[in-house]
Amino acid sequence: MNGKSRKTSKILAMLLALSMIVPLSACGGSPSAASGASAGTGSAAGSDASPKGDILFGVSTAITGAAPLEGERTKQGIDMAVEEINAAGGVLGKNLKAEYEDDANTAGTAVNVVNKLGSNPDVVCLFGPHRSTNAIAVLGSVAKNKIPFLTGGSSPSLINSGNPYLFRIRASDSFVAKIISKYAVEKLHGTKIALLYNNDDYGVGGKDVILADLKSRNITPVVCEGHNTGDKDMTSVIEKAKNAGADCLIVYTHDPEAAILARQVVELGLDVPKIGPTTYVNETWLSLVDEKTAENWYSVTDFIPSNTDEKVATFVKKFKEKYNVEPDLFASSYYNATYLLADALKRAGTADREKLQQELLKTKDFPSIYGNMSANEHGELIHDAVVAQIHDKKAVYVEKVTE
Repeated sequence: MNGKSRKTSKILAMLLALSMIVPLSACGGSPSAASGASAGTGSAAGSDASPKGDILFGVSTAITGAAPLEGERTKQGIDMAVEEINAAGGVLGKNLKAEYEDDANTAGTAVNVVNKLGSNPDVVCLFGPHRSTNAIAVLGSVAKNKIPFLTGGSSPSLINSGNPYLFRIRASDSFVAKIISKYAVEKLHGTKIALLYNNDDYGVGGKDVILADLKSRNITPVVCEGHNTGDKDMTSVIEKAKNAGADCLIVYTHDPEAAILARQVVELGLDVPKIGPTTYVNETWLSLVDEKTAENWYSVTDFIPSNTDEKVATFVKKFKEKYNVEPDLFASSYYNATYLLADALKRAGTADREKLQQELLKTKDFPSIYGNMSANEHGELIHDAVVAQIHDKKAVYVEKVTE
């Protein structure tokens, strides 16, 4: 080979080497991601965006399991918010993108899902799991990966974790359960109250708050008994309440068990005022009971479509036009959460987990369809609730209550 040929070969070799390097910097995302930084390193995780230029957030929700409507409505609320935000220019010059994983409403699956999403350095934030038991189960993974975690889990025990990455996007049961107890006594005139609850973190948390409030009023429930998720027969405890002369029924449980219990209350003729948490305005519960069974149940809840507040009415109208169904608390909670995430990212000026966590804690008077959201020292963002009553299988607005 002559000198000229050797020179040409060297130039070609240099060009080939450059062609292999340039795509790595153009397509490999942030420098920290390209260098193999792992989740859990704080500012490195979720550094700016996914390789495609989107800002990713992960969603753990129940697409399958005992209450798949929870996951369906959650996804619809998030998708609608993401579509609106991106149509308005996105966040930090990028599009938001949700990455969904099915937790099937079980703690074990939720832990696996959150481990997967949280260890992805391109995922800046987590939404869900929703139920308190599952939310508590994933707190260790959230702390390990140092990733902001927005959940609708309402158990009071969540705030006792001391996890600085936890943010609650619904009213705490410490607030809701107290309103339920107060309403049962002051408005429903209950003096012989039967209190039935689920034995999980959600039900026990609500039960404990109610018992404390009743004790402050010198009232001891005539019946106070738990049941398990999946139980099918509640007749014995209903008979106990009836035989004890109960004049008001408080039930703190999930949709499937609440539907069974409500049907058996009617069958056994326990005709007294009945009140509970958000369960009794949920689409899942209403789909599992007939009109007679649902009639007159009271609910202390975050959201009902019949609320005439302008923001709520606008949201309900858009949601019905898009999906041809009314939104519920899952759709509304995570619609709110998506807009809150976008706002906090803009305030942070970067898709960085630690900076995002700090800005979420600084949230004050952020307008939402639940009223203004403000974070307290525990990351709780919602401090209002609505009392509703069921008529003709529709939730009818009664009044608003504030913490």
